[in-house]
Amino acid sequence: MTNFWKRAKHLAVGLWGLILVLSILTYALGTFAKSKLLHENPMPGQLVDVGGFKMHLHCTGKGSPTVILAAGLDDFSIFWSQVQPEVARVTRVCSYDRAGLGWSEASPNPRTSQNMVSELHTLLVNANVEGPYILVGHSFGGALTRLYAYNYPDEVAGMVLVDAAPDELFVRVPRWRDAIEGKLGLYRALAPMSSFGLLALTPASIPNRGMTNDVLDQYRSIAVSTDYFQTAVAENEAFESNLAEVRSANIPRLDIPMIVLSRGYWDPIPGFSESENQQAWQTWQELQSNLLLLSSVSKQIIAAQSEHHIQLQQPELVIESILELAQSR
Repeated sequence: MTNFWKRAKHLAVGLWGLILVLSILTYALGTFAKSKLLHENPMPGQLVDVGGFKMHLHCTGKGSPTVILAAGLDDFSIFWSQVQPEVARVTRVCSYDRAGLGWSEASPNPRTSQNMVSELHTLLVNANVEGPYILVGHSFGGALTRLYAYNYPDEVAGMVLVDAAPDELFVRVPRWRDAIEGKLGLYRALAPMSSFGLLALTPASIPNRGMTNDVLDQYRSIAVSTDYFQTAVAENEAFESNLAEVRSANIPRLDIPMIVLSRGYWDPIPGFSESENQQAWQTWQELQSNLLLLSSVSKQIIAAQSEHHIQLQQPELVIESILELAQSR
């Protein structure tokens, strides 16, 4: 029996040693893969210091007003890849990455709506991007652009809301918390895998969310080679409180032209019953219509062939809406 336990102990030590060696090897390979992916997919813009950390800003085109593109929840500048080049033919257009997303460094500041808006303002000032701006915000980015226009009204000449997140979303659809929690479960599982380098070894495992082939590799390289999933967790965890923060600002009706672009169909939310999805869809449509009340000069366009990411599914509608405002000045 003594010999048995000695052999078992030696076997256990050997197995742990093998696991340790394989872990170190996997980490080393993953680290190398991350570096290689980022080298092969460099950022398209520049890093700008915003006070202790740097944010990514990508500006193209010439002219005025300048169009500012704000991505949605846990999205970043790459999601405007089908819009920005066409707008740049007419005027200056800048996409950016919120702190911790895309090519931007993480911020030491809490992920509140006010902090995100303040960081964007500092980014534009430090990069010498002069107004007036036409703000274009998708989803959560739409909520942030509304707050930006409220905080800095003299800088904003117009606004395009792309299926923007209504600040009453969680009030009117309380079960939206379950939808967010579903995303969080996935992101929390992927975050340590990404940190260890496992995802960098298989970047093609990251699904294509509607990107064209020329930017898909960039999207995947960011997702698997940075702290993207950790930041995505933080943004989703703060989503409800950040919308409440925008709502508590009591933003008055703005005297600027605004176009509300809204999805044309509903992609059922996993975990919702058929009736719950129907109710959520009806409420979303009502809230989108209510966004028209935010401006005294507003109109709504329904993207009949699009779900939430209109800028990927019907980019021409986003482009036309932006240029309509830009050319009307």
